[in-house]
Amino acid sequence: MINLTRKLQNRINKKKQGNKANCLCKMLSIKIVIMTFLRKSFALAGILFLSVQSSLLASPTVSVPDFKNNADNIPWWSNRMGKQLSDVLSNELSNAGLNVVERGNVDAVLSEQELADLGIVSKTARNNNNAKRGNMRGAQFIILGGVSSYEEGVQQKAGTKSTSFMGASSGGGSVESSAYIAVDLRVVNSTTGEIVASRTVEGTAKSTSKKKASSFDGSALGNFVGSSSNSRSARMFGSIAGSMKSSSAEVEVNKVPKEKAIRAALISASDYVNCVLVVRGSCLAEFEAQERKRRSKTLGVLNFD
Repeated sequence: MINLTRKLQNRINKKKQGNKANCLCKMLSIKIVIMTFLRKSFALAGILFLSVQSSLLASPTVSVPDFKNNADNIPWWSNRMGKQLSDVLSNELSNAGLNVVERGNVDAVLSEQELADLGIVSKTARNNNNAKRGNMRGAQFIILGGVSSYEEGVQQKAGTKSTSFMGASSGGGSVESSAYIAVDLRVVNSTTGEIVASRTVEGTAKSTSKKKASSFDGSALGNFVGSSSNSRSARMFGSIAGSMKSSSAEVEVNKVPKEKAIRAALISASDYVNCVLVVRGSCLAEFEAQERKRRSKTLGVLNFD
């Protein structure tokens, strides 16, 4: 009887020990899961913080004054054209990720601040975003640009072709004309006045004009049929064919507007500024390769003694 009681007690003790071990295992597993989750959460938060911080630090503030006409022979240039080109480059730089401050219409910004100072703009719980003085951001870099050349008709090419047979003819021609554009760009440090980067964007914009024409004159066919036989039907067919005449013409003109050609040059310029001030890395090598190619091509047009 005593032995049986001891056996039962041993079994109960072993079962209790097993339950304690299972509980410890479960608690340890839960602890591992929680620690893993917290570790990943902190790591993700750190990555997000660093990415936001780096993006803020990597996006300097720039301003774009009016463009200059450095060619002096551009017939369509006007005072407002410099402002328009400044606006275009400002938009492209903003789209590329840079912080652009308004300088061309700064009077509108100051006017809004004056309205707030004079109390003309209401300030309520719902409208508490009035403009404040002394908070305008300064430009770390100034982007100076100018059009150094724009000339149409620098390269022209024309060609024609035609075929004819028995009064039927077809033909056409094409004319190609290229316009040359060059834009100079400088990135200036507003604190030191140092030119930290510069680039010249050169390119050509091609305009084309194509013409197609076809015609049919049945006189030759009518004379041929009429003279080949004296039958009444042959003469009748020749007379009908000789009276048939038709012609058609089609002209297609694709002309690149000067504004679009300049915008294309400014898009390339904005990509360069974004590379120099924000992206850096491999894009610098790509632009350096493009610059070497441009310089070599430009030097190739002149025969040196």
